[in-house]
Amino acid sequence: MTDLISTPPAPASPDDSTVTTGAWWPDIDVNAVRAQIRLGGTTIPHDRLVAAIAFAVVEVTQELSPWQTVQADAGKASLAAVAPDRVVNGDPELVVLFLRAVTMNAAAELADRHLDLTATATGTDRAEARADMADDFRCSAVRAIRAITGGTGTMVDLV
Repeated sequence: MTDLISTPPAPASPDDSTVTTGAWWPDIDVNAVRAQIRLGGTTIPHDRLVAAIAFAVVEVTQELSPWQTVQADAGKASLAAVAPDRVVNGDPELVVLFLRAVTMNAAAELADRHLDLTATATGTDRAEARADMADDFRCSAVRAIRAITGGTGTMVDLV
């Protein structure tokens, strides 16, 4: 009789991998992003994931730059200091929203770029599903950014 012992795969990113974002914004835990998006699992190389996260940080911080300037001018030393009394699961609410925006933008980038390598009809269907998924990720990122700035969202239905 043989026994089969399953061991979990090693993480595709080293422990404690982070993408730094500067003094005002919180750093991004690469493995936390990988766990949240679960897009491609460990098949997405560490360098590709880090690049997607870095690009997402640039997008989100550029979008939030005018808002951040107002907050910094008001004496807020970091995002966590803007509304420290509003917490979710022990973390400042705005930090949770920022991490969400970055994660969703990184996921959209990966969904667009990390396509299946099949030319079959099934592969084409998956590519279309990935495009829809990328749009959903971007929508989630926009909602998180709007929640940070206090902006409103727009709901549109096609008739």
